[in-house]
Amino acid sequence: MSEPTDPEFPQRPARVRKVIKPKPVTRAYLKLVSAAYLAQRAASRSMLQQVLKRRSLRRSQVKVLDVETLALIAAMLDELTTLGLLDDNRYAVGRIATLQRKGLPARRIAMGLQQKGVGREAIAMAMAEPIDELVQARRFAERKRLGPWRSGLVRTDAAARDEKDLRALMRAGFNFRVAKAALASDGDV
Repeated sequence: MSEPTDPEFPQRPARVRKVIKPKPVTRAYLKLVSAAYLAQRAASRSMLQQVLKRRSLRRSQVKVLDVETLALIAAMLDELTTLGLLDDNRYAVGRIATLQRKGLPARRIAMGLQQKGVGREAIAMAMAEPIDELVQARRFAERKRLGPWRSGLVRTDAAARDEKDLRALMRAGFNFRVAKAALASDGDV
């Protein structure tokens, strides 16, 4: 059903989409993207490689990158590693410190680093100092306000509440013994 045209309110012309032509992926472009990404956040080599590939695909408007572009990306990653701007060991140490402050267990920290593309050797080297699981569990419980760190009036059954808190710690990656001990504390870390 078409609407009648009103002379007081003329129809807008249809928008014409501008076709954006693909641009070549150059060394300068990759350097600019890398600098912008590394200025915002720390990254592992694998993370930056994924970003560069994704941005190159978008820029060149293709489904698969050609060999020359992949070689440019590899060369850029090597150059950044040589300059010291991209270091998986340093990234792992910083990320471990951040996740420890959040109270995560060692196993979950290692899994997170593996997902970010950090190699097992770099993880092992960065985690050379053992992590006390009980301290981490207490820190996590305090951050999430579980157990003795719970504040305010709670109208639920105490046993159900304690079980819920225990399950939350276990979902975070702590084993039953450590989670139970963390919740049994008096709140002092």
